Amino acid sequence: MNFKWLITLAPLLLGACMGINPNTSPKDSFTVPVAYEVIFERAKAQAQRCWSADGEFPIIGEINSTDRTAFVAVTGELGGNRYGQVDIRALDAQSSQVQVRVNGINIWNAKSIDAMHEVIQFGAPTCMSYMPRPQ
Repeated sequence: MNFKWLITLAPLLLGACMGINPNTSPKDSFTVPVAYEVIFERAKAQAQRCWSADGEFPIIGEINSTDRTAFVAVTGELGGNRYGQVDIRALDAQSSQVQVRVNGINIWNAKSIDAMHEVIQFGAPTCMSYMPRPQ
């Protein structure tokens, strides 16, 4: 049998199993003039559409109205590693601090952070960024 495909695929699979690394994974932090509850709904819809791989990777999320925070994350079946996560904190009634982190592998890459940023800011779900970014 030819196992060359396994040698090629193994690093990708093992890397995806590791989830988000707080020190090395791509991330973006930004403030937007949008209420945290609205951001939660936008991020959840975006994650379902673009990060779940047609339901293969579960999307979880929670709003904490006492702390005025929320998160949305995509997880793996094995061990619950997080491949992408959006953390939201209300600054006031109509503005929020957001951090988007991904593990940097496959569909959870820097381009997906750009797309998530645009969805959170403008409200139109898309899996690709259409805004020009500085190089």
